[in-house]
Amino acid sequence: MKKLLQIIIIGLLTLSCNSKKKTEPKTFEETELELANYSEEDRMKELEYLKTNVFNGLENLNNGFDSESIYYFSESDFEIVLDRVEKTGIGIYGIEPWVDGDFYGVLVVEDFNTVATDPKWYRKAFAEFKESGEELMYAASYEVPKNLLK
Repeated sequence: MKKLLQIIIIGLLTLSCNSKKKTEPKTFEETELELANYSEEDRMKELEYLKTNVFNGLENLNNGFDSESIYYFSESDFEIVLDRVEKTGIGIYGIEPWVDGDFYGVLVVEDFNTVATDPKWYRKAFAEFKESGEELMYAASYEVPKNLLK
């Protein structure tokens, strides 16, 4: 139940932050409409892009405890993910670390009152999680610009 709720929240966050210029949260109705218009094909293209251009060469720590489309990384690999995301202009909606197979916490772009493509927010969020001293696995929800999917 906890994982299902997490997946739904990440999905809603992903869709609610679709516009780079709009920083105020969307209404539930707006998010539902966007969810209906976001096809499975779009999701698959986005995942394939991430696997090829962002996750390539990194170890996915998801050993089946979560949906296979959600990639988890060690601290050092997640830092590489952030470098690649920043370089390509991909946005991050939320960062969700886990510890020992359990949900640890989440920080989202709205917590920093900015846009998903602003590297300052996700760098700061990552630094806050690293300060915990825990050995965390990191997952994130991403915004891949449509021009990169062509």
